[in-house]
Amino acid sequence: MRVVKLVLLGLVCYLIGMLVFFPAAPVVDKLRPQLGPVALEGVSGPLARGTIARVASTDDLLPLEASNVRWRLAPTRLLSGGAARLDLDAYGGQTSALVTRRWNGDIEVSDLELTARAKALEPLLPAPIAAFDGALSANIATVLLENNLLTEFDGEIEWDDAVLERPIAARFGTVRIVVEPNGDGTHSGTFSAAGGDVTGNGSFTLAQNGDYTVDVQLTAEDTASAALVDNLSQLGRPDAAGRYRVQQSGNVNRLM
Repeated sequence: MRVVKLVLLGLVCYLIGMLVFFPAAPVVDKLRPQLGPVALEGVSGPLARGTIARVASTDDLLPLEASNVRWRLAPTRLLSGGAARLDLDAYGGQTSALVTRRWNGDIEVSDLELTARAKALEPLLPAPIAAFDGALSANIATVLLENNLLTEFDGEIEWDDAVLERPIAARFGTVRIVVEPNGDGTHSGTFSAAGGDVTGNGSFTLAQNGDYTVDVQLTAEDTASAALVDNLSQLGRPDAAGRYRVQQSGNVNRLM
């Protein structure tokens, strides 16, 4: 019995040593064929704590890119699956999150904090139909993908000094979006904009199959340009308080 314990202890020490001291670069090289349209440059450090100088998507449809990607394994999550704390620089800001790949293949992202510049995100638009500026930040408690379906998203996104530069100049001040899961795979959220040429608030729902509903009320403030007011008037007649109401439903998959 004592021999068995010593052997197990030796195996544990060996595995820990592999994680702490074994270089990550050759392991990543072995995994490259399974990574799909992802390019990795400058892998350094051990498996337990390493750095990738640049990560980029080679898919032209979604040109994602990040630099100075750091990871740190989270051994306390071993019972749930493989997990690591990720920190990276992208789109004029930083992102930090705990990413867990459960033993059944589900992906959980928790404690996600993100900052970025709206201008830097413009290349992700499917077409150059608009230009933006301002600072983005997000605090996401949980993102859960089960069987490749989004089953839980819980967090808030804020856009400070929000500016639409094209096709019509407009300041939106501070835009805030809060999303909460309903527990059945659907999500509900709220929207608000304050301190700009256009203010407003509203709500929306989103189902797993992409069905959505939106109900938003917008008001043109005194600083709004004539062109902006004219575009808002295309939404319909304002109510007695000068609010334009937007109600829409559909499926996001048909918008892509």
